[in-house]
Amino acid sequence: MELKIEERRRNPLLRREEIRATVSFEGGTPTRREVREALAKALGKDVGVVFVRRVLTEYGARRARVLAMAYDDRDYALQIEPEHVIRKNEGAGGEGGDQAS
Repeated sequence: MELKIEERRRNPLLRREEIRATVSFEGGTPTRREVREALAKALGKDVGVVFVRRVLTEYGARRARVLAMAYDDRDYALQIEPEHVIRKNEGAGGEGGDQAS
């Protein structure tokens, strides 16, 4: 899996970076967990402050567009991010979701 960050926009009001990226891959679409970990590594942040909002696979292509948020503080992120996004990213056990969409 290859991750390319297309755009990083700072949102000081919400204390986060809004990230648009492209993921190239072989085989199946990477899981949210894989994308989240790759983004955290690329941004130099802890996985706990990165939330993948959307992974859109392009039909017939081995790439997906990603929308993610990287917060300055985890507690603040949990107040701002919608509950369904938190559940998808962290899964029921808090380990990270395996859903790709």
